[in-house]
Amino acid sequence: MEERLDRATKRLETARDEHLARVDAEMEKIDIEEKRLKDRMKQLEEKKIECAAANSDAAASDDDRVEINAGGKIIAAKRGTLCQIKGTRFEALFCGRWDKKVQRDSSGRIFLDVSGECFQAIVDWLNVLAISTEDDCPESPTVDEEIEDILRHYMRLFFTNSTGTPTNIESEIIKSENYAKTIHNC
Repeated sequence: MEERLDRATKRLETARDEHLARVDAEMEKIDIEEKRLKDRMKQLEEKKIECAAANSDAAASDDDRVEINAGGKIIAAKRGTLCQIKGTRFEALFCGRWDKKVQRDSSGRIFLDVSGECFQAIVDWLNVLAISTEDDCPESPTVDEEIEDILRHYMRLFFTNSTGTPTNIESEIIKSENYAKTIHNC
């Protein structure tokens, strides 16, 4: 009986040792893969910095005055107002990352081939949003009925992600669900 117990104990110890060896081998593979991924992330971060240096205005500030030629209508706003809704195409367009790549008019203003009236409505809405409280959520921007569809299209274009779903709102100003609903109910 004792001999049987000894054999069973040895089999268990052997199985445990083999299992631990397999776990150690897998952990080593995971460590190698983790290092590879960290190295790749470092490379991507370096490329991002290089790309930003080549395409952006490194001195871009929320207090900068940005001038936009929106379909011939000249609109000026603070960069911080334009970029208050983080993670949106609107923020990406005006944050300064692409300042050297955006199309400019002959006066050096950012040129957008869009409806000036609709774009002005969006900028006006962002201005009101910037000074509003959580309890006083501004209504969605509005324009005359004949160009309302264009405005709704711009709101979806600028304030949804690439898959067409509403962007997660990461704004210092927008903290309540009411604000998010205002943006996405256009």
